[in-house]
Amino acid sequence: MTAAETGAGPGVVTDADVDIADTPEPGERGEQRVTWAELFFDLIWVFALTQIANGFAVTAGAGGLLQTLILLVPLWWGWTSATLLGNSAGDALDKPAGRMMLFALGGCGLGMTVAVPHAYGQYGFLFALCYTALRLLLWAGMRRLPLFGDLRVEPFGMSLLLVSPLFLAGGLVPGAARTVLWGAAALLEIALPVLLGHRLDRFRFETSHLPERFGLVIIMALGESVMAVGANVSGSRLGTLGAAALAVSFVVIVGLWWSYFHFGAAAVRHSLETDPVQVRIVRDVFNYGHFVYLAAIICVAVGLKKLCLDPLSLPRGLPQLLLAPGAALYLFGFCYSRWRMFGAAGVSRFSAALLCLALTPLAPMLPQLATAALVALVLAGLNAFEFWIITTGRRVLFLHVPAFLLRGRRRTRTGDSTQLRK
Repeated sequence: MTAAETGAGPGVVTDADVDIADTPEPGERGEQRVTWAELFFDLIWVFALTQIANGFAVTAGAGGLLQTLILLVPLWWGWTSATLLGNSAGDALDKPAGRMMLFALGGCGLGMTVAVPHAYGQYGFLFALCYTALRLLLWAGMRRLPLFGDLRVEPFGMSLLLVSPLFLAGGLVPGAARTVLWGAAALLEIALPVLLGHRLDRFRFETSHLPERFGLVIIMALGESVMAVGANVSGSRLGTLGAAALAVSFVVIVGLWWSYFHFGAAAVRHSLETDPVQVRIVRDVFNYGHFVYLAAIICVAVGLKKLCLDPLSLPRGLPQLLLAPGAALYLFGFCYSRWRMFGAAGVSRFSAALLCLALTPLAPMLPQLATAALVALVLAGLNAFEFWIITTGRRVLFLHVPAFLLRGRRRTRTGDSTQLRK
């Protein structure tokens, strides 16, 4: 449709005239905000997180947990890839072509999500087929944008070329063979950004959009925790034990939120804005670090769900034991992310992670409510201690990594703002 046909005057550009490929470089445009279409797209992944959490909750052992974790990998990399596509598209993402691309990607994600409960059974090929379609759309969309330019070898294309066939082959075979093929595909999906990372060092990203998008995915995961707790408590009569479990669960969830958003989110944006090789922050902190956060929050959500079902019972299976190690993994994730950003991890978070990890072997001997209360105490104590340290201007202690492991990465700078030191 032309401008004349729509009644627009000469020189006026309408939505229909805008293509997703017609977008300036990140440094040439203003601050990019998350669009309504992206928020709609996220609804699919909220459903996906619920499906993954349900898979964790019904697993009978470590093998089932591993199988469900394998399914989380392509779902996560699909979401992150769509986010990078949106970051590269800029304002064009909120035009008809950009919206239709997001809706198509969301449709593929919905097909994968629906298949999750029976992905190792009758819906295996559906999961693999939707994943392949998702990868094909992402590759086609990204090739039209300036991010990859003339690169012939890049992560989007290599995922389509190498990972998708493994998922398709796995979807056609039964039993252990599917797990092996999909496990190999998941490992390759995780490894490709590292193997090809040096080829993307020159690329620049819009620095307000990515922190907002990845902050939203943390909110999505915490929302799954709230729903898991609320659904179980509201499904039965709320007595004293139920109220106690609800209160302790809420303190745990708030503790997770505070740990990320009070200090961590600002540090991530600062690092993305100032690091000369932005793709390293995108790969190490956003892709890998936030995957750790996501998996950890799901573990915590499952543990809290089991807690609310029977607060005083001793754990009788793996899902009931996920709370303490999930909290430890979450805090260790911050140590990893801060090391990748600034070359050192906070001693306070590392110590809190060790405390949560120490609760893991004790959890089988404690009522679930007791374990949850101890985890809540660790998180509340950590956040209170960090708040006190920062507001009083006291020295923050760091756990520095040996120099030979840094390999040219940024060290912690003495000029960093104190609010970013966590």
